[in-house]
Amino acid sequence: MKERSLYKQGDLVTVPTTIAILGGNSAAGRALEALLQGVGYDTCLIEDPPERSPEQFLEGVRLLLLAPTLSAESRETLLAEMGSTLDAANIPVLTLSTSLKEALAGGPAFIPWPCRLEDLTKKIEAALLPVPEVESA
Repeated sequence: MKERSLYKQGDLVTVPTTIAILGGNSAAGRALEALLQGVGYDTCLIEDPPERSPEQFLEGVRLLLLAPTLSAESRETLLAEMGSTLDAANIPVLTLSTSLKEALAGGPAFIPWPCRLEDLTKKIEAALLPVPEVESA
């Protein structure tokens, strides 16, 4: 299980890295789950459409991975519904896309699919890095 170290009130706290896979009712979602568990991540599959509220299925989640089987329309609808929950919990979102054009235009949050597991884990780790706060002058 991959773990992240966090500092909370001066103490080092280690927490598991849980990745939610949205669109988990597909073969691709199940394959992603097995691959990510194989390299040490905790995972949870979320059906499309989700059966629970975003607050319930995102509890304890550190990253949301959108399976490549989700349509662009379904993906945008779900992200709009989950937007405030994702922002409040500071959960990054990565999208696996079978469209090379979409993946290239979508920036770092879009990952071409299929991809090597090593490349996917690098993107996950980069998305989980804390963003330094910038103080205004």
